[in-house]
Amino acid sequence: MKGNTVTVTKTSLSAIVYILTALMLSTAIIYFVVASQSYSELSQFTSQSSISKNALTEIMGITNELIFFTIGIAYILVGFWMIRRKYHSKIPYIVAIAGSAVLIVFYIATRTVNLPTIGLQTDIGTIDTISKVLQGSIIVGSLFILRLSERLVTIYKMKR
Repeated sequence: MKGNTVTVTKTSLSAIVYILTALMLSTAIIYFVVASQSYSELSQFTSQSSISKNALTEIMGITNELIFFTIGIAYILVGFWMIRRKYHSKIPYIVAIAGSAVLIVFYIATRTVNLPTIGLQTDIGTIDTISKVLQGSIIVGSLFILRLSERLVTIYKMKR
């Protein structure tokens, strides 16, 4: 780094993409763990009550497990999309920013507003905090890659 210029290479940008993908996969694992915990709680609740698991699922509508599982799958797919496209496409990074931001805003809303069918959640656990830190890191990392990839393209255009 000389003065205010930053040297960007394909290798350094690729390393950042791999780090960001690791953050995406870590977040997916957390969502799978939460889905598993939610399913265990549902199983435990139904074994202690006279309500069947199917009846409880019908009452609840879409289950938490399915939502968390779907979010985990989405993080995996976008993470691999990032690796495949690296710095050639902005779309996976924009998707990661938007998805992570929506999940952070939704989490804050569930903790501050009494939402219909969800209610006001008062618990803030360690796994919640870790997932939000990872999602914030995904947003920052994606913005960083978008900015650096623009510089890389500019540098290569200047060399031609």
